[in-house]
Amino acid sequence: MRIGMLNASEDRLKMYLYRVTDKPIKGLFFGMILTAAMQSSSAVTVIAIGLVSAKLISFQQTIGVILGSNIGTTVTGEIATIDLGSHFWVLLVLGVVLMFLPYQKAFVAGTFSFGLGSLFCAMNGFQSLAGPVENLASMRTILDAVNHSLALAIIVGCVFTAIIQSSAATQLLVMGLATADLLTLPASFAIVLGANIGTCMTALLAALPSGKPARYTAYTHTLFNFLGVLLFYPILPIFADGVAKVSRAPDQAIAHMSVLFNVITAFLALPFANSYGRWVDKILNR
Repeated sequence: MRIGMLNASEDRLKMYLYRVTDKPIKGLFFGMILTAAMQSSSAVTVIAIGLVSAKLISFQQTIGVILGSNIGTTVTGEIATIDLGSHFWVLLVLGVVLMFLPYQKAFVAGTFSFGLGSLFCAMNGFQSLAGPVENLASMRTILDAVNHSLALAIIVGCVFTAIIQSSAATQLLVMGLATADLLTLPASFAIVLGANIGTCMTALLAALPSGKPARYTAYTHTLFNFLGVLLFYPILPIFADGVAKVSRAPDQAIAHMSVLFNVITAFLALPFANSYGRWVDKILNR
């Protein structure tokens, strides 16, 4: 899906990103929509880092985009809760056919169809994985440990996501294990919160060879996600219980939790975006 989006309009995406980031609230909504379409908050953050490195936008302009990208990436989990059964193969076949047609629009549509099909296929796979995982003594030990320690669950989510470079994949795996009753909801939420920190590794690596503004953009993404986890950590069990009451299944509860967490933390941070951005810009301009 990311390949399709960039193939369709990479230059236009950068132009829009440049134009709509004059205000944090506009950047938030654009970052949210773009991330939902690309299915990757890391990819959007890396694009923002590239624009900052090229001095096309200031550090301050990236803050709204970062906040929005965290909300947009939650769409993956919500999509995965849709039950297509084994009919996801229709999306895969349609995607392959469209990608081989000699038209750019057909190719873009094909990548989106194939991407969605892959998402549902992965969710089926993660749910099927529960049986073999339960039979492994080492995995039972790890699952038991994270079920009894939310701090450990956050660390596991962070490290695992930093390695595989995808918070969405971590969330889908957790949703599959929770559906099979191998993970409690509080532990599942904690792992997903840890994944929010771990996914920042992509942006941090991308910013390493870049200038100070790009590095500060990656640092801000990491700091924001870390503070959000710190804020929610004390109320995780209460939060889990509340979300579970309005959800029909564990996978839905996890997807809803991810949306609520990222929306709440983004809008809590938004009023401070301009002040923080001006402060960092002063540091960068010294």
